[in-house]
Amino acid sequence: MVSKSLVAVLICIFIVSLAGCATNGTYDPGRSAGAGALGGAATGAAVGSIVGAATGHAATGAWVGAAAGGVAGAVGGYLYAEHRNSQARSSQAAAQTYNYTPAQGNVVSIDRVEVNPSTVGAGQQAQMGMTYTILTPDNRPVPVTLVREVRFGGNMVGQPYQTTVNNANGTYTDQVAYSLPGNATRGTYTVTSRISSSYGSAQREGSFTVR
Repeated sequence: MVSKSLVAVLICIFIVSLAGCATNGTYDPGRSAGAGALGGAATGAAVGSIVGAATGHAATGAWVGAAAGGVAGAVGGYLYAEHRNSQARSSQAAAQTYNYTPAQGNVVSIDRVEVNPSTVGAGQQAQMGMTYTILTPDNRPVPVTLVREVRFGGNMVGQPYQTTVNNANGTYTDQVAYSLPGNATRGTYTVTSRISSSYGSAQREGSFTVR
């Protein structure tokens, strides 16, 4: 009979493999999509086969595979992809919009967040949009970290999305696609959008509903 410690190690190995798309807190959309395509069922089957073969007990392999598949499915079911970041206003146009002068110091602001469509079905995709502005006295390019966190009932759903871009001063639109699994729970999901840099940070919340 396989020991509990061996079972735990095997499950952890496969979960970490599936969640490998998150490196140092940064979500890689391409690797995320590839990992999600494997699915909890495939991962569970692989774990079950290993345990069953190692112990000679198919039943043991079956329940271990089911457990690993369920957990891995929860980790990898919600995927980010198709990230786009583009300039909406030049530094001069953004400064005019904000009536900005260098004497004001740094401006780091999220002007707007949105999720389209606002109501989405399980297994479908929502586009998470964010418009933000950065203005600094020296008007130099600024490395900016962009984060999205999705919560349901106050609990984090899957991994947060995080990427870093290097922007000149101005206003930018940022969008990332968010795919829900076919078994996504119905209800309202909160999306926290955050930007941070050496010049300051800002945060704003939006939401969408799974019907």
